[in-house]
Amino acid sequence: MLDEQLRQAIDMVQQGQAQQREDLIRRYLPFVVKVASQTCRRFVRVGTDDEASVALMAFNEALDKYDSSQGSSFFTFAEAVIKRRIIDYFRQRQREQKEIPWSSCFEEEGDGQGHIRRLDKLSWEKARNDAWDQEINELRRSEIMEYIKSLEDYGITLQDLVKASPKHQDAREAAFQVARIICENKDMRQHLQRTRLLPLKELEAVAGVSRKTMERQRKYIIALAVILMNEYYFLQEYLRGMKR
Repeated sequence: MLDEQLRQAIDMVQQGQAQQREDLIRRYLPFVVKVASQTCRRFVRVGTDDEASVALMAFNEALDKYDSSQGSSFFTFAEAVIKRRIIDYFRQRQREQKEIPWSSCFEEEGDGQGHIRRLDKLSWEKARNDAWDQEINELRRSEIMEYIKSLEDYGITLQDLVKASPKHQDAREAAFQVARIICENKDMRQHLQRTRLLPLKELEAVAGVSRKTMERQRKYIIALAVILMNEYYFLQEYLRGMKR
């Protein structure tokens, strides 16, 4: 399906055409399964794995929320939504598994093996929690590796980022505001993606930060913008304290 045809189809979905929604979900089911499998780092099956159901609901959500005027492709947007919802699912399951009532650890058993069963249950719960922690850590590690590759497209390394990071909190917050302005402005965002350079002239007029400061913080601002443009779930957690 061509880009223009897809945009028209999504418009029809957002206008309430249920059949068009079903057609798009059916057509792009392989895409949904692929993204879900990549995120989970194992193959997921529709009708068998909960993660596949989460991914389908996320794709459905993406159909409702996609805005072509933002400049990103639908598939880039849908992939970000699917990944975010699967990570949300993992974290919810992780919280649920850890919320074990203390009373359940001291239930009496009638066969004299209560202490053994309680130990088995605690061991099993710990193993399950450790598995969920490992899943989250793998997702976080995968996201960081993807981020490092994205930075390379802009000629930035993690070592560069460490050196370029402002020492003062207010300077970091100001840099974040500049990055957010870029991401929220279609022309600025496209300029950065196309040229790999900050649109300094335009930013100077609206950001309230001097050109000299933005030039000095160029790599740091671009690194923040890359996080925001790609909707990196874990990395965005580190940015929450900068939002005003």
